[in-house]
Amino acid sequence: RGEIKRVHGGAILSSLEFEEKSYDKNVVTNIDSKIKIAKKAADEIFDSKYIYLDAGTTVNQIIDYLPKDSIVITNGIMHLEKLSKNKIKTIFLGGNIKTRTNVVVGEQTLENLLKYNFDLCFIGANGYCDGEFTTHDPDEALIKNTAIKKSKRAIVLLDKSKIGKIYFSRICKKEDVKLITEEKWFTHLP
Repeated sequence: RGEIKRVHGGAILSSLEFEEKSYDKNVVTNIDSKIKIAKKAADEIFDSKYIYLDAGTTVNQIIDYLPKDSIVITNGIMHLEKLSKNKIKTIFLGGNIKTRTNVVVGEQTLENLLKYNFDLCFIGANGYCDGEFTTHDPDEALIKNTAIKKSKRAIVLLDKSKIGKIYFSRICKKEDVKLITEEKWFTHLP
């Protein structure tokens, strides 16, 4: 039935993911879907001024739609050049660099994040299954979850390739955020 995968030495649930994809692989995957998601997400900005941008290649696409007078706080190294080119005031959280995913995490990142409150945050996730959004790294999950709690409104941007995938660390439950995907019916996932 496809519920388990045979692996060397046994079997695992087929929905569990153990490999964290690198930024270099993610940036070239599902580009059309990511742009479509960003366009839909832009309709949710309204008059938000203080915006948290989580690290991630889908979240990166929203930068082109941000108001020029917004103030962005981020832990995503991949966002800095684009934010600068778009002349958007940016506060970078700093912390321990994860070169594989082009993000900063850790105690310093969390301490800096706790200094701010947001009108809106855009969050990326590696997987969604059984009503929960997940990611590979517990440190990244903590940053994502904290940003959600510090925001008036939180939106997860997720392309359909991540539906049904479960990673090690839970970010939040579906009811904690609004979900935007490229397909309308995905936003009504259980």
